[in-house]
Amino acid sequence: MTQHNTPDVETAAAVAGMLAALAHIDGAGFHGIDAALRKESPIIDEFWSSRSRAAQIAAASIPWPEELEQQAKSLGDAAGRLATALGGGDAKIAATRAREAHVAWHTLNTPAWNYLAKTVDLEVEGEATRDHHHH
Repeated sequence: MTQHNTPDVETAAAVAGMLAALAHIDGAGFHGIDAALRKESPIIDEFWSSRSRAAQIAAASIPWPEELEQQAKSLGDAAGRLATALGGGDAKIAATRAREAHVAWHTLNTPAWNYLAKTVDLEVEGEATRDHHHH
């Protein structure tokens, strides 16, 4: 097994914060929400709003590295708008907001995971840290 760089305590705390935030953000299911709301007769799942709100809170809860700050803010803003739209119950408006949140998630997800990989001295290999789904 290859030994990788072990971050100092301060870096480890920042990494842990990012891991926790990304777990909530990735767990929101923005891809699935977007896909479901683009169906012919979409139905809003009662849990989507709270998951979107949790992602919004997670994005705002940690200090992101400078190169990820704007992406995290954009994701948090988009997740908040989606949560509000889902709570309003209008599937058409929610579909537009879901598309925005999905795109914002992609804009943050890969760079954030790549940043973490580099932080612990792991090579960023091709598609290894990318989400794997088709649009």
